[in-house]
Amino acid sequence: MVATGAFIAINGFNPFSLLALGISGALALFPKLTSLNRESGVKSQDSALTTEDIPAPGAFRIYRQAELNRTTASLLANGAILIAGEDGSGKSVLANAVVEKLQGDGFMVAFIEPATPKQMLLEIAHQFDIPTEDLEGKSLTADKLKRAIATFLEENTAFLILDDAHACDAKFRMWLKQLRRSGVPMLLLATDPPRTDIFINIPRIELKPLPEYAIREIMVQAAIERGINLKPSDLAKLQERAGGNPMLAIRAVDEEYLGLEVESGDHRRYFDITPLILLAGIAFVIMRFIGLGTSDQALYIFGGIAAAIFLGLSRLLYNLPRESQRIR
Repeated sequence: MVATGAFIAINGFNPFSLLALGISGALALFPKLTSLNRESGVKSQDSALTTEDIPAPGAFRIYRQAELNRTTASLLANGAILIAGEDGSGKSVLANAVVEKLQGDGFMVAFIEPATPKQMLLEIAHQFDIPTEDLEGKSLTADKLKRAIATFLEENTAFLILDDAHACDAKFRMWLKQLRRSGVPMLLLATDPPRTDIFINIPRIELKPLPEYAIREIMVQAAIERGINLKPSDLAKLQERAGGNPMLAIRAVDEEYLGLEVESGDHRRYFDITPLILLAGIAFVIMRFIGLGTSDQALYIFGGIAAAIFLGLSRLLYNLPRESQRIR
């Protein structure tokens, strides 16, 4: 009797209205579940985060220990490595940690940043104590500096580390490629490196966004250094603007310190809408079965066409290159 009443009630509704009601209820429930999970995660992080976990003002902490160990091991194995990541993701911090670790083990390291090719060659020569003048006291040309540096690297165990390598001159990167063919260990750090010259020849590590606890610690440390007190709710709001980027986390605290109202950050970490896409596909399939059960031919055909289009588009998006937005 109950089943009969339910069947009559369903038949009393327009199938489109019933489908719209179900979808709207699911969409209304989804954000609530997401917010509950987010709040529970924030609460668990707040309870786990103690004063002892937060670095003291001015203290230094490496949150990418796995990447540091992997990079150092690769360099010590006479290899080369490329670390790619968005601006502010911590590439330079990681590079400084690698330099400190190698120098602490007694190795010679040249850490340079983008400049003109001649200036970079001179900087490498100075850090390796390579003479930059000939016997007559004249400055060496760029070609002679390259030969002198290459000879030094062949005779000694030394490491080259180049920050922001994507901003260097293409000819300089080709010279690095020649050094790499000679077995010179080097570490390159770049933002969206192109698929050319040295960048396509060496293995790559892509820096992922830092976990939420790390971003929270960075913000708390920055707030302490600036003498401001941030509530857990303020930290949660600022953390959304950082998006796992440590530089943006510090900038968000600076903006809060200056009283600036900023709605969003510049990070590349976006909300995952995969559940919503799957929900739309399920809705099209349900629409087709409703049309079949109610003998509504128009609804049945519409649901079938919509489901076919959805499956085709989802398959097309799935087969797109995953790194098309990472490396150009």
